[in-house]
Amino acid sequence: MRKMLVTLFVMSSLLVFSQSLDSKNFNSSTLNSLLLKEINSFRKERGLDTLIFSKTMYDSLSYPNCKEVANKCDFYHPDVTTKWKRGTIKKMIAKESNKLLNDTIVTYDNGIPWITYYENAFRATLSNYTSYSELVAVAIDSWEKSPEHQKTQNTVFESKGLPSFFSCHSEYAKNGYVYIYINFTLVHRER
Repeated sequence: MRKMLVTLFVMSSLLVFSQSLDSKNFNSSTLNSLLLKEINSFRKERGLDTLIFSKTMYDSLSYPNCKEVANKCDFYHPDVTTKWKRGTIKKMIAKESNKLLNDTIVTYDNGIPWITYYENAFRATLSNYTSYSELVAVAIDSWEKSPEHQKTQNTVFESKGLPSFFSCHSEYAKNGYVYIYINFTLVHRER
């Protein structure tokens, strides 16, 4: 029975992630889940730490950044400097980290947590790809070929033996492109 359940789970996962892509049936959640899974696999293969999904980062960074760019049918990194420096997002990530990992994060004198932020973005014409798996593989490979993006996806984010966080969002836009924004944080922890 257990073997049958495992086989059923593996087969259903393969079917979902190898679904054909088209504009009418684009599923952002499927692409997002697969990208996060594959980024962790990519990192593990290279002996790097794996990351934990952050709902706070998704709601505050990945989703709004990707949505903004897709709605404008443009391609850039939205400026988050002001809202990042304000510290509200950092405090929310610190709270999420403490809740999940029971850790203590280093703070500046002003009480704002010491968290470093990174972002990779990718844009591709949807019609050029036949599956979510293919699109994710090309995104990761293209970041690997760009020195700054490569540096980001190969950074050690672990702090004091604990993992850090990531999130992503993808969006199909009216210009026929799929936009993918993935965000990473390095949470600096106390001993």
